[in-house]
Amino acid sequence: MSVVDEIKRRLDIVEFIGSYVPLQKAGRNFKALCPFHTEKTPSFIVFAETQSWHCFGACSTGGDIFGFAMRQENMTFSEALRFLAERAGVSLRPLDGEEAKRKDEIDRLRAVNSAAAQHYHRVLMAAPAGESAVRYLEGRGVSRETMATFQLGYAVDDWHDLEQHLRRAGISQPDMLAAGLLSESDSGNVYDRFRGRLVFPIRDVRGQVIGFAGRVLDDSVPKYLNSPQTSLFDKGSVLYGIDLARRSIRETGRVIIVEGYMGVIVLQQCGVPNVVACMGTALTERQLRILKPMTEVLILALDADTAGRLATERGVRMAQELLKQRVVPVLTARGLVRYEEHLDAEIRILVLPEGLDPDELVLRDRARWDALVTHALSVADYFFETIFQEVDTSTAKGKRVAVERLLPVIAALGSPVERAHYLQRLAQTVRVDERDLARQLDRLRLGSAGSDRGRARARAQRSPEQPVPDQAAQPAFGLEERCLALLLQTPTMLLQVTKTGMLGEEAFQDARNREVFASLRRFVLASPECDDIKVGAGLDTDQTAHVEWLLDTLCGGPPFSPEMAREDLVKCSMRLRKKYLSHLIGELRFVHQDAQEHGTEERVRELNEIIDDLTRDYLQIDQRAYAATLAGRSGRDTRIR
Repeated sequence: MSVVDEIKRRLDIVEFIGSYVPLQKAGRNFKALCPFHTEKTPSFIVFAETQSWHCFGACSTGGDIFGFAMRQENMTFSEALRFLAERAGVSLRPLDGEEAKRKDEIDRLRAVNSAAAQHYHRVLMAAPAGESAVRYLEGRGVSRETMATFQLGYAVDDWHDLEQHLRRAGISQPDMLAAGLLSESDSGNVYDRFRGRLVFPIRDVRGQVIGFAGRVLDDSVPKYLNSPQTSLFDKGSVLYGIDLARRSIRETGRVIIVEGYMGVIVLQQCGVPNVVACMGTALTERQLRILKPMTEVLILALDADTAGRLATERGVRMAQELLKQRVVPVLTARGLVRYEEHLDAEIRILVLPEGLDPDELVLRDRARWDALVTHALSVADYFFETIFQEVDTSTAKGKRVAVERLLPVIAALGSPVERAHYLQRLAQTVRVDERDLARQLDRLRLGSAGSDRGRARARAQRSPEQPVPDQAAQPAFGLEERCLALLLQTPTMLLQVTKTGMLGEEAFQDARNREVFASLRRFVLASPECDDIKVGAGLDTDQTAHVEWLLDTLCGGPPFSPEMAREDLVKCSMRLRKKYLSHLIGELRFVHQDAQEHGTEERVRELNEIIDDLTRDYLQIDQRAYAATLAGRSGRDTRIR
């Protein structure tokens, strides 16, 4: 039995999920309001018999105990493995020398940061030295209760105050240096990094202090000082306030992103809990990866000055590249079907009044803040308004600049109706023939596909930041594993089974397999001609051992030709899809029965329609398998008959 299976055997999914959300008995199973989106009627079902869960509402997703832990705690599979193993009392493979050394260092630095945060907070709240900082915070509208919630602190204007305190607590100077709490001069003198500053502890998604930011209370420079990069802290990989905001982000289905610490603190105090701050002037890819599992609606509320506008534009483009994509069929002029990747997320821009920060605005005029959030601009509207303010479209140069900057914005829109709307708007504003702009747009969209793939390939081939060993013994080589292994060996076949609806992420019930499939799909969409070596480079390190095992197991069997591999994959995909749909229909019949007893007629009709749709999908699988086989033989385009 694998470690994963042993953990599942020891942990009851009903008890585990029940520790996060209140479950209500419903026949042999349990139901609850979904913890991942806001709803009034329970659509989240935990199936005791199969030890699985599924949301039949807006999320439309499910999985096993690992999938729930990964989604709820924002964990990778490897992190969930350690988390659940500890909870189940299952021993994992002992760490080797380097791994054990790194874990010990991380544990020590966490303890150092925790002790420093407690000291800074105690000085702020109880020592005379912190009184000026308290007055400053109260003047900015921050209550003492909020100071405690965010564990705000004050660093005494002394060269060795923190060092002496931590030494008395038994913490060594090398660990203080490693945590970034001390600095060292060229002459070798060591001193406190933060002195005479209001201190903001920076916590990760699980609330552990990983670094600090300090702000002066006068006009000296630098105004802000962050911890240096350490084994724990990288300002491009953290969002301030995420530990307090993550539940609200899931419940509201959206996140508001601001620039400053005070914006987060005051907004959360004023009842806007789904707000975080980026640790600099622009969103980074790693910060977006934190938010990606929580929401698909991002509202950027960055400063209205030039730097803020540039940061907004960079953040938008980063989000468009990284956030969830879906493949949709597009009919070409020649009667062919081309499959394109469209953004399955919503990005909106909250334009702040000139000279006002979010905290100042919400304290001065809460109704205006709420209105700005409600009427936040779409990406296209934001760029149109901004660019038309910046350029003079009455001149030839202004027309050219506007077209050059706005056509890429239009090209990124997924809806043909939206593209037509904004193309018409651009043509009318710059007074250029719409047909000429349409031809430029077509050329741009055809060319951008290659550059998008290049950017995604570059991201996928970056070295992972922190290698995480896969410590689990491998499971049995079942249907999911065979599908994955075939896809990993010949990745170009993935498009043939996904674009016909044969195979999707949801069909993989094992959380580790689902994670590998999702990574593989992202990489293949970015690099349709990739081979298995490049795919391996694109996968996260914590998936690598599982991938190697899948390929080794497949290669250990009898050899087969590419044609045999394609047919085998289609058959495996067909069986896996049927298995998933059969399981889902069975679960829905239970939900349907519960709705008949306790729900409304509207809910019963809705479930009937869903079951009918899934049943039709099940009956059409053989046709899709045939289409996938044809697609594999004829290339990427399939002619409409």
